[in-house]
Amino acid sequence: MNSCVSQHLASVCEFGGWVASKLPCPEESAHVKTLFWSSVVGSWALSFVRQNGQRNFSIVDRLWPLFPVVLVAQWLYDDRAYFSCAAAADDLQVRTAQHKAIAAMVLVAIWGARLCFNSIRRGDYAVGAEDYRWAVTRAAIERRLPACSCLRWAVWETFNIAFISLFQLALLYLISVPLRLAIQYTATVADGTVNAAADGWSFTEIALVVLMIVLLEVEAIADQQMYKFQQRKKQGALTKHETEAGFVHSGLWKYSRHPNVACEQAFWVVMCVFCATATGTDLCSPENIWLLSGPALLILLMWASVQLTESISRSKYPLYQAYQLQTSRLIPWKPWSAAQVINHAHSKL
Repeated sequence: MNSCVSQHLASVCEFGGWVASKLPCPEESAHVKTLFWSSVVGSWALSFVRQNGQRNFSIVDRLWPLFPVVLVAQWLYDDRAYFSCAAAADDLQVRTAQHKAIAAMVLVAIWGARLCFNSIRRGDYAVGAEDYRWAVTRAAIERRLPACSCLRWAVWETFNIAFISLFQLALLYLISVPLRLAIQYTATVADGTVNAAADGWSFTEIALVVLMIVLLEVEAIADQQMYKFQQRKKQGALTKHETEAGFVHSGLWKYSRHPNVACEQAFWVVMCVFCATATGTDLCSPENIWLLSGPALLILLMWASVQLTESISRSKYPLYQAYQLQTSRLIPWKPWSAAQVINHAHSKL
């Protein structure tokens, strides 16, 4: 067991070293590199500060709505000279490139503001507030280790720095990188380094922007429905049917068990595609395909997060398993009837 743990720790450390050598991208400014690594080290160090007598591992959770917005602001500041020149340019190509970059930045700012507002009203920024899943994750890790407090502490702290701080902030950086592409593209068009990919907005680009707006709106509606349910639950104002279930399963949640998560994933995938389309970047080419790593890792992380969340919900709510059988996991879909669930179960026999 100890040799397996040692190998695991070595693998995690090796991965952390690889990430450290690759992120942020070598061409990033000193400002961005400082911002990234100070956020990683700072979030890890703050996890040692006790809140209400206990350590708190949700520091990065508090940074989640803010970090991409701050990154975009830093990229814009780094290219402010060219970007401001683009605003005064008479060239239609330059102005179009700038307007597309501005559209992407505005959408990310709205995403961050909405997510931050939802986190504040849920109490996520309150002193001592911590995502309950970290305690469950730590208990699950410790169950797989020998009863050695030093070893368990070492494994958890490695997980804390490598995953909770480094991996999550690296993920936020990667999903935001396509916006850097759009901002820098505007700068290169403005100074004449490259020619613009198009003189105006294409139908595809307009459709992608509209789709992102819809995704933000649907995610906001899903979060609002969840928030109202939780408030009524605290007040004891749930209906008899809702009380028996114990979890929200109406509205958008009738058609998807995690509509907000589905929209979150889709938003960043569409953002990546929009920035690539607006800058004439071929995402299928070997030198650009890495831009998809952010959305891909986000989908993998949220898939694992949903797995953990649902395992906890099944243990708390007896009817949750029935909800799982009838309702789509992510993509909104018409709920299955009892007969469809039974037929599906028979087909698996």
